[in-house]
Amino acid sequence: MRLQYSILPILFCLLAACSTTQMTDTWQEPEFHRSDMKNVLVVAVASNTTNRFLFETGFINALVQHGINATASFTVLGDEMPTKEGVQAHLDKTQYDHIIVTALGGVDIETDYVPERVRSYYTGPYYPHWGGYWGGGNTVTMTREAYTDTQTNVLLTTSIYTLPTGTLSWVGRSKTFEVGSVSDVADSLAKQMIRNIKH
Repeated sequence: MRLQYSILPILFCLLAACSTTQMTDTWQEPEFHRSDMKNVLVVAVASNTTNRFLFETGFINALVQHGINATASFTVLGDEMPTKEGVQAHLDKTQYDHIIVTALGGVDIETDYVPERVRSYYTGPYYPHWGGYWGGGNTVTMTREAYTDTQTNVLLTTSIYTLPTGTLSWVGRSKTFEVGSVSDVADSLAKQMIRNIKH
């Protein structure tokens, strides 16, 4: 059976913030176990070479921490965006037991309007005696202007296929809130994936 999956462009936003990844839903083949993954190929379907390098590297680092031998596709397929034919040709001459493919499922931009806020503060002096409260003081009014708070969330679909049959063994959809960096997304996603795969 030939490996089947869609090749879609993947785009990660590099924003100055912390990343938090949550798995929104998963499916697992009953006979598949995390311990089955011993030698895997990791493919980030990304047209941007830098993003692909950072994502696959971050993903692999997390897998290695769990004792899983992993290979980044950019090290064996080159810098160009991976194609189904190119991946299949490489799989035909190698001995991987699984392939992990991650593709962009969408970008969700949440925008919240924060209204103007006005506060008044009393700025009277320090009173060493209770009688000092009678007397002058000043009131300062501070205004925080209204602003728009925008949060960019990345939706990813990650699939694990068992080789050489190419059958789907696990799939999960994830949502990463406030993307900090491609490496952060990859590391967080890989760890979430491993935690969600049943032994």
